[in-house]
Amino acid sequence: MRILLIPPTFRYAVEYPAFLSLSDFPTGFAYLASSLKQAGHEVFGLNPNNIVGYVNAKAMITDVITKKIKEVQPELIGLGGLCTDYAFLKDAIEVIRKIDSKIPIVLGGQIVTNDAEDVFKILQPDFAIKGEAEKEIVYLANQPEIMKNTTALIGTPEPIDIDSLPFPDYEPFGVKDMMDNYSMATRLLYRYSRVNPRPFGIVTARGCPFACTFCIDHHRGYKERSIDRIMEEIKVTYEKYHYNILIILDELFAVNKERMKAFCEGILKGKKEYAWDFDWTFQTHASARFDIESLKLAKEAGCFFFSYGLESASPIVLESMRKKLKVSQVIEAIKLAEEAKLGFGANLIFGDIAETADTFAESISFWLEHCKSTFVFLSNLMPYPGSTVFEVCRQKGMFRDKKEYYEKIDQSHPNMTIIPDRTFGGLMSLIQFLEKSWLFTKTTPILKCEEVKEDALLLTYQGGNYYRVTAKCPYCGEETIYKERVIDVKQPFWLGTGCTKCNRKIKVEG
Repeated sequence: MRILLIPPTFRYAVEYPAFLSLSDFPTGFAYLASSLKQAGHEVFGLNPNNIVGYVNAKAMITDVITKKIKEVQPELIGLGGLCTDYAFLKDAIEVIRKIDSKIPIVLGGQIVTNDAEDVFKILQPDFAIKGEAEKEIVYLANQPEIMKNTTALIGTPEPIDIDSLPFPDYEPFGVKDMMDNYSMATRLLYRYSRVNPRPFGIVTARGCPFACTFCIDHHRGYKERSIDRIMEEIKVTYEKYHYNILIILDELFAVNKERMKAFCEGILKGKKEYAWDFDWTFQTHASARFDIESLKLAKEAGCFFFSYGLESASPIVLESMRKKLKVSQVIEAIKLAEEAKLGFGANLIFGDIAETADTFAESISFWLEHCKSTFVFLSNLMPYPGSTVFEVCRQKGMFRDKKEYYEKIDQSHPNMTIIPDRTFGGLMSLIQFLEKSWLFTKTTPILKCEEVKEDALLLTYQGGNYYRVTAKCPYCGEETIYKERVIDVKQPFWLGTGCTKCNRKIKVEG
């Protein structure tokens, strides 16, 4: 069977064109592609990201989807994404139906998993799959007669042994183009360790055993892949793509200290035997009680940064969020990271239902005291379907019209607290200013700024040019070279980054 998989367009409803690096590509589509290929199906991909030359995103997807369907003549089309991808999914389904209403559309991703019945009714695909979709989409592809005669919402399937899955296949989605031409579009934290970054992602586990009230990823049990299988995937993908930054995408890596040790030893062995040359970064839960020895081993193996799930520094809010951590654990982790010369990151999200002006002040005070040299970012809490806090909001009378909610998703910052709206709006404006200004970050002057001659398409739309910027870290005194896009080098500018030696957050000014 000929199958066309179409991942969502990055920031579809907000910005066009918005450029996407492989580091943020939805890995689930690559897993679907490899599973379908293994089952003997022809898999085609249409990656509608990084495509320019249209008046807007809707015009772009209308044209490229139309052309791809005529070229491929698919017998099944797979779509999916997050709840914030609603606008793209709605428009894509509309376009596909106008071209050929008989092509079965299968919808998946967290937008289905976390709100299956309403999403199925609103978007009206032929099939929608909750949870892990590799087995279910292969089953559908193997049963073409079923697809011709019915539509269905497919319930949560049996758990998958993720070690048995084939490695994700990014080839149908233009992986080489994303790595060669759009790596500078990746997030700051994923690229500051290399002048010419080539980031690549890997999934080492799925699911989450915790039940934080704002989160939508606790619908399935936590499953780890074996270290041997992870190392095998790294070997295969490194030889193929020669990346220099590896991003561990799952959020609970190395909660087990022994697993962290085994991973580091595997990386060190690969660097010795296969000349692997990459830095790496991971996320984990605050329950991961690292010691200095394990973090120094990670540093030796090439780790340059890790992040914790913090969310708040107020015990009252942490309890409301069901976050099983103490602020003292985070302070200890920050000190250990500094000693090991690893970057430390986290998020403080404001606006939980238990938030007050006092708890807001607690978190800001913590941030000012402990986080000036760390990558602890500030943002507002958003209630998304599938989370406990979303249901609390609905019980309060918010978001009763689900379709209207999806149509306006992320267009405002809903006030779920008892803080008066005017005060709440002011507090949100404050954290936005602090986040964008890097006001309390230690600064260092630019020592040298040299233009990099590069014909990069994204510069045509974003403006400016690339420059090699040399600066000395105000903490450790070491010099580092960064590659950055600068709009006008003749005007004062600054860039937020990290020292590549001690990995502390710094602000480079020129």
